[in-house]
Amino acid sequence: MDQIVKPFWRLETSRLLAVSILMIANVSIAQATIASYGVTGVFTEPATAIGHTTFTGTFNWDADTEIVSDLQGSINETMHDPVDFPDQHLGFQLDQSVVGNIVTASVFSKNTTDVFQNGGFTKGDSLKYGFGDGNTTNENAYFTFAFDKTTMVGIVDSMVYGDCSPGGLMGGALCMTGHDLKGTMQATPSSLTLSAVPVPAAVWLFGSALAGLIGVSRKRV
Repeated sequence: MDQIVKPFWRLETSRLLAVSILMIANVSIAQATIASYGVTGVFTEPATAIGHTTFTGTFNWDADTEIVSDLQGSINETMHDPVDFPDQHLGFQLDQSVVGNIVTASVFSKNTTDVFQNGGFTKGDSLKYGFGDGNTTNENAYFTFAFDKTTMVGIVDSMVYGDCSPGGLMGGALCMTGHDLKGTMQATPSSLTLSAVPVPAAVWLFGSALAGLIGVSRKRV
């Protein structure tokens, strides 16, 4: 009886080990090319009562394909009390480019890149989409930033934001904006921080489970 049972346990354990090792390998390969980052961009706005507009979010970066994905976050509406006007959620990543070592990405509150009058999100514009151009107002908002793909360091002057939502408006058709040319409230980029997100604890737990499985296998052999 023992001679029949032992080979069975060895076969099943070997299969489990093989599957587990393949899963670990796949996770390791994925993590080697795709990394998650936190991003925080701050604009100084001397003409407002609060003084700062801040974007806080996350994104994934695939070093092999040079693609930014799942960029999302929130931006505060600096002209207003956050109790009355909650932060704007930006969840539509609709634009990305890579020029040399510089990667630029943009995320929007609406599923469109039309932010300013006559369409688009050109830095320096300030009249909202739909004002005097025959289009329906969409009250969009967006944030753009860039980083060096070789160092993963953010480029401060690359930051641009536009907030044409009801809470972000300075009145009527004018949007809240910020960029290195000075926005509607003299807003200029102040700081841009990228921080690597640690590997999820689940990966380490999976590794521990594999180590335990190996131990069980040795006892049964």
